Amino acid sequence: MKIENRLYIVTGGASGLGKQTVKSLVALRGYVGIIDINIEAGNELMKELDEKHAYFPGKADVTSEAQIENALEKIMTHYKDCPLGGAILCSGVVLPPSHIKGYGPENKLTSYQQFKHIIDINLLGTYNVAQKVGDLLLKNQPFGDDGERGIIITTSSIIGLDGAIVGYGTSKAAVAGLALPLARELSEFGIRSISIAPGPFDTPILDTGTDMKAPPCLFPSRYGQPNEFSDTVIHAIINPMFNGSVIRLDGGLRA
Repeated sequence: MKIENRLYIVTGGASGLGKQTVKSLVALRGYVGIIDINIEAGNELMKELDEKHAYFPGKADVTSEAQIENALEKIMTHYKDCPLGGAILCSGVVLPPSHIKGYGPENKLTSYQQFKHIIDINLLGTYNVAQKVGDLLLKNQPFGDDGERGIIITTSSIIGLDGAIVGYGTSKAAVAGLALPLARELSEFGIRSISIAPGPFDTPILDTGTDMKAPPCLFPSRYGQPNEFSDTVIHAIINPMFNGSVIRLDGGLRA
């Protein structure tokens, strides 16, 4: 499926991996609807890239059905003459806010409320947008000889695949586990689903404010760069054989 003159929805699109994905799609003459809770960063990115190619409809929380429906409606209206190609879902958090306490010695174990907070954003928020974008993709006229209608790309993590950090790891394992069932459910309609599982990337999410520090990848012996994630997104969109799979993007690192 091509990128030029197609519309893509990017969640978490105002920072980190999402922001670079927005820039890469626009560089290839795609159009992007940015979904993010950071109003200032969203507006700033839209101005930087020109509203013609990147549109931020205002604050939208992925855990709210009403806010996502409203944001998607605004984006689809803004780009009413541009066919929707799919979504890249990058929003997520590593740790809950400090006011949600853990349990056990020094409150360092994961409480139910901490666990719920992470699951609500990383898993349910991901599915909230995936389902609503999927509903829009169903209305597409099929593209090309394969009859493709679009793609949904989620962002997992090697933390989820390798079993670390109770709340974050479980949420990202579930996101990875969504890729194949979603592909199977949507395949008869020509909609693909994949997940990308990055290792540590040089983005603001690495700054957790704790003493946790991610190791460098095996090779190259460094953190990943955001453009290496967005390059993978671009390739997955273009190559129709990417479907139902989880792509590790970790330089050989295991959590």
